[in-house]
Amino acid sequence: MRNLCRRLVVFFLIFLFASCALKPGIKEPRYSNEGQVFVYLSSSQEPSMDITFVISGMSFMNRDGIWFDVPMKPRTVNSIKLSRNQIKLREFYLPEGKYKKLKLIVTEASLKRDNKKRSLALPQAVDNQLIYGELLVDIDFNVFYRESLCLFVDWDINRSIVDKYLFQPGLVAKPQGLEIKNILAYVSNEGSNCVTIIDRQEELVVGTIAVGEAPRGIAASSDGTRIYVANSRSNSISVIDTSVNRVSATIDNLGYSPEELALSWDDNTLFATNPRSNNVSVIDLASNMAIARINVGEKPIDIVADTERRKIYVSNYYSLSISVVDMVTRVVDNTISLRSNPKYLALCDDRLYVGNESVNDVYVVNIPYIPSYPIDTVNIGSRLERLVCGLTNRVYAGNLAFDEISFLHTGLDMITKNIAVGRSPAGMDVDAMRRKLYVSNKLSEDVSVIDIKTERVVKTVPVGKKPHDIVLVAE
Repeated sequence: MRNLCRRLVVFFLIFLFASCALKPGIKEPRYSNEGQVFVYLSSSQEPSMDITFVISGMSFMNRDGIWFDVPMKPRTVNSIKLSRNQIKLREFYLPEGKYKKLKLIVTEASLKRDNKKRSLALPQAVDNQLIYGELLVDIDFNVFYRESLCLFVDWDINRSIVDKYLFQPGLVAKPQGLEIKNILAYVSNEGSNCVTIIDRQEELVVGTIAVGEAPRGIAASSDGTRIYVANSRSNSISVIDTSVNRVSATIDNLGYSPEELALSWDDNTLFATNPRSNNVSVIDLASNMAIARINVGEKPIDIVADTERRKIYVSNYYSLSISVVDMVTRVVDNTISLRSNPKYLALCDDRLYVGNESVNDVYVVNIPYIPSYPIDTVNIGSRLERLVCGLTNRVYAGNLAFDEISFLHTGLDMITKNIAVGRSPAGMDVDAMRRKLYVSNKLSEDVSVIDIKTERVVKTVPVGKKPHDIVLVAE
């Protein structure tokens, strides 16, 4: 019996060790004085060669000559696919300080020509020092404690091969600029505790901003000078000044975990849902202070502002209802009862569209008919949660079951198009002028850019972990 017990103990320890050893993922080095870094690789030219190479490691040298290794899974890069595009090589943390060199470890490289693949030799020696497969790139940047920045590496594809067989790519690296211009989009990354900035003219990442923990809801002032980010885990709201793209203030007297945000008609008041406390915080933006709380239903999730009627609508998940709140008096005027759990909302003219988690219906609340608020039901055959108002007679909805965006025709009350995007589509926003729809995909860590006219994805932009929502800055 004693031997049997010993064998069972030994078996259990072996099993436990094997389970830990085989656990997927990369161990992330962390430091007490760390800052967050994203590295993006791109190419701004049309390639004349079809080159593929594999990056299996990355290191940075600080001003004191100390190297910091960044563990990473091998990443395959192809010149044809990278052309005019951008890939995220890695996001990680480095100790605060000044850095001057980037080292990439290349394990293999090949050239495809006339449908034949030829292996390329890797760099072998510089100044008589053996550095097989290592690429050194000069870069001058500073890492600041609890801040976030992007590093951009541009690959000159057509200057990559020396003496017909040696892979020696021309790489130029630079940090994000202090002043980021052009027409921008902002993405809240719940898993990375930062906001990614996208240039909507080039559809490329141009920077990142550190905010609080687990940022979710995001909203922009009507003039585009301020971005508000709800940090659900740090119980705060970050205020970003878009003229310098830095956090200018933090609202931290909420007392609860904010989820989604909506602005008043005059941009003077911000409303934030608090799912754990069943209320909505009222924030005065002149003082950046929470000044009141409005009790609504159980687990309020989404919130939208009706600036014409000066109302806000709040979806109460557990109460199966929508609270109608007067912005001025801050009192619940009415409660709209539903038959299933409402999640996300979209107010399109006089109709409030309600996405549900548990049924294949979209509720359509007719707003003008106060106080009865008659409700229509559109059965669309699948579960649509996130919604955004589109162009004429269109509402765009995220279909989580099939990783698609559904185009709902509001006149016909039917789906006219389904477009495949990334995994788990979440937040959306519309560029009506350029006829584009931007979709943040939570599990694939990217943003899909959809051409509304041609109804197809024209670009995929890599962002941070678990992107929750996206907002476009008005021009």
